[in-house]
Amino acid sequence: MYQLVFHRPLKIGLALLMIFLFGCTSTQVPQQEIDRQAHQSKLADYDHWVMKGRMAFKSPEEKFSAYMNWEQQEQVFQLNLNSFIGTSLMQMEGYPGFAKLEADDKVYTDKNASLLIKRITGWNIPVEKLALWVKGQVEEEDNVTVDQFGLVTSLEPQCENCTRWRLDYSKYKLVNDLWLPHQIELQNMTQKENQIKIRISSWQNSSGKEK
Repeated sequence: MYQLVFHRPLKIGLALLMIFLFGCTSTQVPQQEIDRQAHQSKLADYDHWVMKGRMAFKSPEEKFSAYMNWEQQEQVFQLNLNSFIGTSLMQMEGYPGFAKLEADDKVYTDKNASLLIKRITGWNIPVEKLALWVKGQVEEEDNVTVDQFGLVTSLEPQCENCTRWRLDYSKYKLVNDLWLPHQIELQNMTQKENQIKIRISSWQNSSGKEK
């Protein structure tokens, strides 16, 4: 879903801006060390959200960026990627047991989003974990580095099909009473030329309230 480098068989085309540098955003820091366990518990409870921003992709074949609108409702998601002029580049929906992707006037389906992305892009990434990763939510077996305030700065997931990936987090902001990352970089450690950068401009709760 989320790291759409359509090299084979899809080609989104040259309509995308080939921008890979994001510019500056402000960063906030906690006034004191946070309770990591309580923070992770809040992240787990925060499972109805809309996230907006940009995603940039880099592979040996191409690099490009797109505007992103990602809505998550527990295990159900919808991801839309648009060009800088607002043209729809891709729409993806995922449900337990079913996923659908629309791009280049074609529709692709599979029994889950991870298998769909594997088939379309060749990337082996557990899509169901991305909804956790973008929040900075970790699991017990993961290798995690935190800063002096207790916020995650790097994550090496250890779940099945996760061990090839590393995530680096920066530019946290306080979203109501929850610290959320606003810039994330994902890198495939066995294919280091495959990278994803996510710059988040806003988080919204399920009621649409800006975060």
